[in-house]
Amino acid sequence: MDPRWQDLPHTDTEFVPTAHPDRGAWEAERARLRKQILFAAGLWPMPEKPPLDARIWNRIERDGYTVEKVWFQSLPGFYVGGSLYRPIDPKPKSHPGVLSPHGHARLGRLSESEIASYQARGLTLARIGCTAFMWDMIDYNDSARHLSGDYEQETYAVVHRAPWAHEQDDRMLWNLNALGFQLWNSIRALDFIAQLPEVDSNRLACTGESGGGTQTYNLYAVDDRLYAAAPVCMVSAYMQGGCVCENAPLLRIDTNNVDIGATIAPKPLLLVSSAQDWTQHTPQVEYPAIQKIYDLYGAGDQVAQVQIDAPHGYNKAMREAVYRWLARWFDLPIGQDYTEPPYGTEPRGNLLVFIDGLPDGAITNHQELFQQCIEAAGKALETYRPESPDRLTENRHVLGQALRIAIGYDDSGVTLQRNGGTQFADLACTDGVLIGDRRGVRVPFRTFMPDTPSGVSTLLIHPQGINALYSPIVRDLLARGHVVFAIDPFGIGQNVGEQNPEQPRGSTKFFTTFNRTDDAERIYDIVLALRHILSTDPQTANVVGFGDAGLWTLIAGAVLEPRDTKCRFAIDTAGFNTADHQDYLCRLPIPGILKAGGLPNAAALVAPHDLLLHNTGDVFDSTWASAAYALYPGATLIVQKDRLQNDALIAFLDGSVEADET
Repeated sequence: MDPRWQDLPHTDTEFVPTAHPDRGAWEAERARLRKQILFAAGLWPMPEKPPLDARIWNRIERDGYTVEKVWFQSLPGFYVGGSLYRPIDPKPKSHPGVLSPHGHARLGRLSESEIASYQARGLTLARIGCTAFMWDMIDYNDSARHLSGDYEQETYAVVHRAPWAHEQDDRMLWNLNALGFQLWNSIRALDFIAQLPEVDSNRLACTGESGGGTQTYNLYAVDDRLYAAAPVCMVSAYMQGGCVCENAPLLRIDTNNVDIGATIAPKPLLLVSSAQDWTQHTPQVEYPAIQKIYDLYGAGDQVAQVQIDAPHGYNKAMREAVYRWLARWFDLPIGQDYTEPPYGTEPRGNLLVFIDGLPDGAITNHQELFQQCIEAAGKALETYRPESPDRLTENRHVLGQALRIAIGYDDSGVTLQRNGGTQFADLACTDGVLIGDRRGVRVPFRTFMPDTPSGVSTLLIHPQGINALYSPIVRDLLARGHVVFAIDPFGIGQNVGEQNPEQPRGSTKFFTTFNRTDDAERIYDIVLALRHILSTDPQTANVVGFGDAGLWTLIAGAVLEPRDTKCRFAIDTAGFNTADHQDYLCRLPIPGILKAGGLPNAAALVAPHDLLLHNTGDVFDSTWASAAYALYPGATLIVQKDRLQNDALIAFLDGSVEADET
C-alpha cells in the first residue's frame, strides 16, 4: 500500500532515529536539513540584515553582575527587546556569550517558579563569567507591546499563538511564520551578542528549554557561529513541539528533531531531559542516536546527557548541569560541584524594554510586518531574474533548491512492477506500478508500445488521470513511433488509498510540517515517472501536462536534475494568473511556492529543454522564461496565449514547431 494515506507522521509520532552509515552521508543530510529549515522559516534566500541600531541602557549593578535593558532592530522597523546580564567588571574579548531563549512559560522571560526561573539563569551565567542575553518570543512581553499594543498581565499563550495559525493565505505562499521570525530574531541576537566588546566571539553558546530548546537547535542547525549548546527538555523522538512557533510548514519533511538536534556535531552538546515529560527516553533513545553521529567524527566525548526527575521546565538542577557543562568547555572559574547561589529578582519595570514607548519608526501591527516582508521578498527575487549565465547559475543554486524543498524533491531510485496487458480505447497497453525506493510510494503507470519505435518517449499527464486521456492523441503518437506513457498522479484515478476515517489524510495537527501537500505529491510522482523513462535511454523524452496538470508538470520539469537526454515540455498553463495570489492559494497551494519564484521561475528553470507554454492568456508571466532561454540559442521556447490544438501539439512533440510564438 502507498504509505501516503495512513499512519502519516505528525508531532506526536514515535519516530525511529535515522541511522547514518558514514560521515559523508550524515554531512549530506545535515546540509539538506540546513536548507530545509531555512526555507521553511522563510529565510532561504536570506533577507537583508538592517543595522542592529542597538540601544543598551538602564544599567543596574547587583551582587556580582549587572542587568541592562536592550533593544535592537531585527528587520526594518521590527525590534527585539530583552535583558542583558554581564559580569560586574567585564574585560575586552574575554567572556563567553550565551544566548538564553525562553519557553512557553506563562509570562515568558519574566516568569519565576521552581520549574523555571529565567532571571536566575541569566544572572548566574553572568556571575560565573558569561555575558548572557535573554529576549522575548514573538508576541510575548515586549514583542506583544510592539505588535499588539499592550502588555498582558496573566498569560501570553493566546497572544503568542493567535496571529500565527497555519492558514491558507499569502503568508503561507512566502513561508512567513512564527518559527521563521523567531529563528531570524535568534540569528540577530547572535549578531548582537557577538559584537559586544567583552564577548569572545569564538566562545558562543545557546541554551533554552521547551520552545526555547526548539529555538536553540534551530539556531545551531543554520548558524555555525555557536560553539556549544544545551537544549533542555525538547530533543525527542516522541514529541516534536506543540506550538505553531515550532511547526512551520515543510520543516520536518523526511526528518525529525533527533537529526535536527544533532546538527551541531562535533561541537560540544549537552542534552538535558526530564524523567516526567516527552524527553524521558533520552538516555535510551535520543542520546545514543546522536552519540553515534558524534562517533563518526571521533568526538563521542563532546556530547553528553543528564536527566532530572522533575517536571518539564528548566529548574535549578537542570541549570546547574548546564553551568557545569559550559564551564568545562569555556574554562569558567567553577568546579563540577558548583551549585547555584541564592539570587534576587528584578521588578517588571526593570526588565520590560518598551514600557516607556517604542523606538521611532517601529512597526505597530502584524499585518504591516507581513506586508513589509512580502514586498522585500518580492524585490529580492528580482535579483535572481536569469538575465545572464551567472545569474541563472545563482538562481538554480538558490531558487531552484528552494523549489525542490517546496515540493519535497528527493533523488529516490525507482523500479517498475509490471502487472500485465490490458486495453484502452481498443489500444493494447501494459499496466504497472512505479515504486519509489526511498519512500515506497506507488504510482499507477501505463505503457503503450508502437509497432516501430522511433526513439521518442512521451509521458502524458491528465488532471483526471490515465482513463481521461484523449485516445486520438495516443493513436497519433503511436503512429509516429512514440512509446507513450501515462500515470495517475497522487490522489487521482487508481492512485487513491484507503484512509483511516478517524484520522484521514490532512487532519493531523501541523500536517504540512511533516507531509507534502497533495500537489507536491503529484509533482513528486511526475518526477518519479520521468526519471524512470529517462533511465530507458530514449533519444528524446516528451512530457505533456493537460489542464491543471500542466502546472504540476512545469514544476516537475524545473526540479528535474540535469540529464543528457533532450526533453520537450508541452505545458497547458490553464489560464493561471501568476500575479494573483488567489490563483496559487486555490489551485497550487504549496508552502513557499512564491518564495521560490513561483511558476514564472519554474518555467525559466526548465531551460535548456524545449518548452511550449500555451493557454497563457495575458496573465502568465513568461518574461523569466524568455530571459533564461535567450541564454540558450539552441533551445526552443514557445509561448501561445490560446490553448494549442491537438495537431499542433503533436507537431511540437514530433519535433516540428508549428505553434504561434509570442
